[in-house]
Amino acid sequence: MSRKLLALASVVVGLHIVEALTVGTSTLGSFLANGLQLFACGFAAVMAFGASRRGRGLSHTFWLIFGASIAMWGVANLGWMYYEVVLHSEPPTTSAVRFLFGLESVLIAITLFLDQDKDSPRIDPETALDFIQIAIVFFLIYLEFYYLPARRLDNYSAFLREMRVENAEDALLTVLAAFQALRAQKRDTRKLYGGLALYLLLLTVCAALAQYLQSLKPAPTGTLRDLLWTLPFLVGAVWAAQWQPSPVAETGSRLRRKTFGELMLTNTTFAVAPLIILWQVSQLEAEWRPLRFSLLGVSIVCYAARLAISQFHEAKSANAVQTHTLAMDSAINGLAILDAGGKYIYVNPSYARMIGNTNREAMLGKSWREISPSQDVAPLASEIREALKQHGKWFGPLTVPHRDGTAVAMEMAITTLPDGGTICVSGDITERVSAQRARAETEIRYRKLIEQVAAISYIAEIGVNGQWYYVSPQIETMFGYSAEEWLSNSKDWIRYIPIDDHPIVHAAEENSARGEPFQAEYRITRKDGNVIWVSDTAVVVRGSDSHPVMEGLLVDITDRKMLENQLLQARKMEAVGRLAGGVAHDFNNLLTIIKGYVEMAIQRCLDRPELHSDIRRIEDAADRAVTLVRQLLAFSRKQVLRPKILDLNAIVMNLDQLLRRLMSENIAIKTFVSKDVGAIKADPGQIEQVIMNLVVNARDALPDGGRILIETSNVDLDSAYTRDHTVVRPGPYVLLAVTDTGIGMTADTAAHIFEPFYTTKESGRGTGLGLSTVYGIVKQSGGYIWVYSELGKGTTFKVYLPRVKDAVQAPAAETPASTAPMGHETILLVEDEPDVRELTQMVLTERGYRVIEALTPEDAERLAGNNGAEIHLLLTDVVMPGMSGRELAKRLTGRYPNLRVLYMSGYTYNVIAQDGTLEEGISFLQKPFTPQVLTQKVRESLDRPVPVK
Repeated sequence: MSRKLLALASVVVGLHIVEALTVGTSTLGSFLANGLQLFACGFAAVMAFGASRRGRGLSHTFWLIFGASIAMWGVANLGWMYYEVVLHSEPPTTSAVRFLFGLESVLIAITLFLDQDKDSPRIDPETALDFIQIAIVFFLIYLEFYYLPARRLDNYSAFLREMRVENAEDALLTVLAAFQALRAQKRDTRKLYGGLALYLLLLTVCAALAQYLQSLKPAPTGTLRDLLWTLPFLVGAVWAAQWQPSPVAETGSRLRRKTFGELMLTNTTFAVAPLIILWQVSQLEAEWRPLRFSLLGVSIVCYAARLAISQFHEAKSANAVQTHTLAMDSAINGLAILDAGGKYIYVNPSYARMIGNTNREAMLGKSWREISPSQDVAPLASEIREALKQHGKWFGPLTVPHRDGTAVAMEMAITTLPDGGTICVSGDITERVSAQRARAETEIRYRKLIEQVAAISYIAEIGVNGQWYYVSPQIETMFGYSAEEWLSNSKDWIRYIPIDDHPIVHAAEENSARGEPFQAEYRITRKDGNVIWVSDTAVVVRGSDSHPVMEGLLVDITDRKMLENQLLQARKMEAVGRLAGGVAHDFNNLLTIIKGYVEMAIQRCLDRPELHSDIRRIEDAADRAVTLVRQLLAFSRKQVLRPKILDLNAIVMNLDQLLRRLMSENIAIKTFVSKDVGAIKADPGQIEQVIMNLVVNARDALPDGGRILIETSNVDLDSAYTRDHTVVRPGPYVLLAVTDTGIGMTADTAAHIFEPFYTTKESGRGTGLGLSTVYGIVKQSGGYIWVYSELGKGTTFKVYLPRVKDAVQAPAAETPASTAPMGHETILLVEDEPDVRELTQMVLTERGYRVIEALTPEDAERLAGNNGAEIHLLLTDVVMPGMSGRELAKRLTGRYPNLRVLYMSGYTYNVIAQDGTLEEGISFLQKPFTPQVLTQKVRESLDRPVPVK
């Protein structure tokens, strides 16, 4: 840019030289020379206006007025060019063109009197009034020292007088510019006025030289002396183009208090103009009296208005200062101002209170070292001094001790002022420090609490790829990863979750993205490869910059899930058991009819042997069906047990030889029974069936041979065991364990192993009721059974039966079955199944009994009321619509004490037996039954004494 400007200036200078050497002072030469001067003047004005747009504050106004002054010279020179080129003469002595040349000095003078302290880009009313005063002064100078005398002088003398007046003005302006540069406080302002002084000096020298040469040899425009007018404008253009404001507004300039002399000079300046004008007016001739008094009046009005505006601003400033002082005095924060020597010049009450000095007036004029003990501030003094030196400010906490022994915690901001002093702003943070201390203590207690609970607390971003910010140390115990390991790969935390559980996590994350709580239960793979269940609960909170995060807890629920699965399995088995029991009940009624009529058919076909074989096949099929139904009843725990106090070891040893005969040669069976095994209370036949079924199941799991181990022992199941097996009651038990080294089974197979008709054997081998029968017998006997298996390694069944303290009962001698004698008693038969009722009535009638049939319990009560005294036995079904057989028996025996009762049913379901265990003294006939068993049981019931209530 500077090279282009210099090149352009060089071109203008070269053109001047060419013009002067070629066409000279001719009309064309004058036109070209004036044109070049106008171009240089316009060039300088444009550069000055450009600098004005770049300027801030005072510099903006400075360049604007400076550009206007150069433009004014160009306008005047345009008039000069008109006279010289068109009229071929110089402008007259009293021409307005010569007056316009003088306006350039007026505008430059205005720039010299801009208020440096305000540094404002606008011209306020006070400055405008000062400008009017300056304009009047220069107008009177022009009028008195040139215009009026020039009317009485010849052209040459008038030219010399004009030259001396202009040179004197330029010299005076140059001196004033240099003076303003010297007194300027800001570097930019100093550079402005320094540059203006050099420009005016160049302009003064060039103008004086040009005017001197013109006085020696008058010549029109077109000579080399024209360069003396062009050069200052070219220099001014380059100066304006090169000028740049400071990148940052100056704030660090030191302010100083104006001295008395400076204040006198400033105030005197306001009065100088009216005095000068008064003196100038007094020198004017009488004919100019209206003008002189008008100008004097304008000057006085301007001076008065200037004083009024100044006083108004001073009053306004005083009010503002008073308001600010009141505000600072009332502020909660402490405020203090110190001079460059470190002495307090202002202190508000809050600051004095924080420092510990109640008398703030006593602090004024004293050094801060006198107020604050040196031992308390010495550690920070060097830090504060260095911060103020480098950055001009310091901020930090302080603890100030008071004379009464207390201390005040506060924050203080210290800032350097332009005049070298400092301002201190302090805030009492005692309560905040106490709150922070309490919060820190609370956070420590909270962290200790969180780190002691059996759960992982965490803070993480929302989303399956969100960053985890915090995780408690419990993660190492639960997952096997340290907190650092987990956080380092936390953005990929979903890789620890089995893929089957990903939809659960994604659904929960979608809820949290909507601001809803995160709730999910899923599996996680530990560092050691084990899989555990966790419950993940979190809430969405706003983090820093309103960035939402989740705060949550991870709880290990593996045990709970296992217990839930056990409970679910138990409920499923219970539901299947009810279904099986219901089916067995209906089958027992049908089998009773089949077996009854089969036996009667055999008796009636004794003379036809060819039918015996067919009937026996029907009987065998019915017996197999009876066995199947009894297995279903055993599983459903609806069979009637006749428990006794048993020695489990004796039962195991009695079955040992029989079990060995069931094994093939490649299967070894070993029995280990512990000494002093406690007694159990159970149905001996059912316990034998349990052992047989478990051993047969183990045999079938050994297709290629192996070993079977049968063990017994006393065990005590405590609360730790019951936590893992929720359905188990703690207490003493006898353990029966059957272990094989067979093919084992999967977890899915083990979950269904006790369900009826579930089998892994090929078709035709087994009914799938063996283990379900075992399950039902064990549960009905008050015990528990668990299976432990691993594919390819074998299976162990553990049966826990409650241990009792009673002595083992000796086995009762079996009495051979005999044909029941004929009867004659009256029997009230209550059965809701018509075919069973018909068969029973037929059999008993053939044996001589009188049978009264009742379809329902209500019919039975009515018939008993008519024949109550004659009825010897109540033969009733247990399960009937409306009223059970047990309830019917209670009602009738209450009215007829000598009435005997015989119950018959396919299952009891606690109707006549508690937990399926038959009470002492109760007669029970298990369906399905044959006519022979029916008559025998009826005879036994009739011959038994009536129980005493």
